[in-house]
Amino acid sequence: MAQNILQKALNIVTTKSVTPNTQNVLGSSGWKFIDSYFSWILGKSGAFGKYTKSYGENPLVYMVVNRIATSTASLKRVVRMADGSIIEGSTLLDVLANPNEEDDEIEFRTKIYEYLLLTGNAFVRMVRGEGMGQSLEVLITQRVNIVCNSLGEVVRYDYTTYSGNIVPYTPEEILHIKTSNVVNVDGSMVKYGLSPMQSAWIVVSSSMEKLKADASIFKSRGIIGILTSDSDTPMLDPERERLQDQFDKDTGGAEKYNKIHITASKLRFLQTGMSPTDLKLLEGILSSLRLICAIYGMPSVLFNDNDNSTYNNVSEAKKTAYTDVYIPLDEKVNKELSAWLGELLGLDGQIIVDKTAIEVLKSSTNELAQALNNLSPLVANRVLENLTIDEIREIIDLEGTEGGDQLAGSGGSSPTASVSV
Repeated sequence: MAQNILQKALNIVTTKSVTPNTQNVLGSSGWKFIDSYFSWILGKSGAFGKYTKSYGENPLVYMVVNRIATSTASLKRVVRMADGSIIEGSTLLDVLANPNEEDDEIEFRTKIYEYLLLTGNAFVRMVRGEGMGQSLEVLITQRVNIVCNSLGEVVRYDYTTYSGNIVPYTPEEILHIKTSNVVNVDGSMVKYGLSPMQSAWIVVSSSMEKLKADASIFKSRGIIGILTSDSDTPMLDPERERLQDQFDKDTGGAEKYNKIHITASKLRFLQTGMSPTDLKLLEGILSSLRLICAIYGMPSVLFNDNDNSTYNNVSEAKKTAYTDVYIPLDEKVNKELSAWLGELLGLDGQIIVDKTAIEVLKSSTNELAQALNNLSPLVANRVLENLTIDEIREIIDLEGTEGGDQLAGSGGSSPTASVSV
């Protein structure tokens, strides 16, 4: 391992790389690579590891991120060709349908979305095989180090394997998908995307403490109180057992819920457990869930937060999740995957989401069609002339067509006359 660290340090010197979380200065004594390397170990890698670790330890983070990742990965996709035509079968889709021997497309995409949502970065490697064969693998983000030259250009990606070896990959064989980053701009940190967890970390940490407190309460909850004879005379075991049996008989059972038991004995009740004030602190767990949902743009009602819902029903929240979260995330990844695979494999087309296959969105288009039907013909035409042909076709559950990106009212003709269905 020490040899690997030394080798990486020497590589940094020879390539004059700028490592994350540092501001290297090339002075008369050369690059200060030792401080730079260990800053990287404690900086970027540690932060990304912390974010991904929370995915396995914090149920709130897991609920939100897993819902987004799996739902987005399960979307149906088609390919839009350069002429605007839409096809369902293409080599581009075939490559992603079986990316490698271990993952199918859903598992492969889920990993990409999980890393992107947790760390703001996802790294996909093209593994060339014999002939035209190839496979795609998603690298573990926290094991990837971007190495730059003195001009800030990426010269390679250093990947730390499970055995601790550092393997360099060329920029051509790596697709780096990342979020926008205007926060971490020191050194090569600017080459990494900004993790949503960075701004949410105080909420994530707070929720962890609340969840630990919640678990502690139930772990040590036990009995809720103690009945004592309130006498200086000690109670013998037989008498105590008799009173316990009689008390259980008189007070136990659902039919006695919220009733008061009266006894002729002189007794005193001592409450155990947390006070109402302490229990009030645990209500903050729901508040943390709402904040984490807000950071990712997800309606919290989808996670059983019905009290905070401003939606008429759950279906409205589901539509928002698709239009504001799932589809935009998938479009970002699809665009970069299409361009990268197209360049490496010479494949044409752009992968897009097949919105016609999303049930919750179909209902919204039907609602729009009903609303247009209730308008006067003049007003309806004014609305339609500002829609494209494909948008109108989608309203009536038809697929796109060639030239469908043109406005329906273009050319001075009426919208209905312009649309060929």
